[in-house]
Amino acid sequence: MNKRLVVLTDNELKQMHKIQLNMLIEFDKVCRNNNIKYILDAGTLLGAIRHKGFIPWDDDIDVRMLRDDYEKFCVVANKELPDKMFFQNYKNDKGYPWLYSKIRMKGTKAVRIGQDKLNMEDGIYMDIFPCDGVPDDNKEKIRHNRLAKIYRKILYARIGKHTCDKWYERLWWTLVCIIPRSYVYKHSDKLVKKYTEYNCKKVGTIGWHELPDVNGFQVSYFTNLTEVEFEGHMFYAPKDWNGFLTYSFDKDYMELPPVEQQFKDPELVEFDLGNTI
Repeated sequence: MNKRLVVLTDNELKQMHKIQLNMLIEFDKVCRNNNIKYILDAGTLLGAIRHKGFIPWDDDIDVRMLRDDYEKFCVVANKELPDKMFFQNYKNDKGYPWLYSKIRMKGTKAVRIGQDKLNMEDGIYMDIFPCDGVPDDNKEKIRHNRLAKIYRKILYARIGKHTCDKWYERLWWTLVCIIPRSYVYKHSDKLVKKYTEYNCKKVGTIGWHELPDVNGFQVSYFTNLTEVEFEGHMFYAPKDWNGFLTYSFDKDYMELPPVEQQFKDPELVEFDLGNTI
């Protein structure tokens, strides 16, 4: 049986934003100290441009990096981040399944639906998405996307077997769990090495389901940078942030959604701010 979802109060959301901003500031320090490029992504970049900070109802921070920069960050992250933070990926946390990484705040909790079964570090987090090449050829792109979707579903199976309502769906995901995660990591690594920022015109995050990742972002979004304000601090963004946001959302991204849509569906089953504030 699924746990009851946690609906954050306005104060809890504000306190979580403070923790996430702290993580972003430390992430930025590590990147600048090591000449590592990144960009604010998705709602974080939209928040920077439209609100000069968090979208008031948003509950996460997203950044993107090209693969080479991502690998550099992986090497130095846990050496240079403060002790209260943990850089998490599938290589250093055996319970963590995804092909992208997170920075977690130790002593806190932010557990998403179904992920309470994964036995992993589960503090409040920010997401770090590596970007790899998306094939230029349409047939190759379709094949690449099919493989990426299969890999993501295999990794999701350990959540789906607990969260699906129908018994036969839970059974299906339980059967998919027979496929070891090591299979995904091995074969996704082959895609990473085959399609790169150097031999493809566009890049995206393998296995991420959003359409911009399937079709790919221009490499120049990650190499031609500027700085934008977010909660009183300056962070990196594409120089053509308007093009990036138009591609990610639509040309009307500066318009606020209707009031009734200014919320985010609860996705947490456990939440604890700890003693970090």
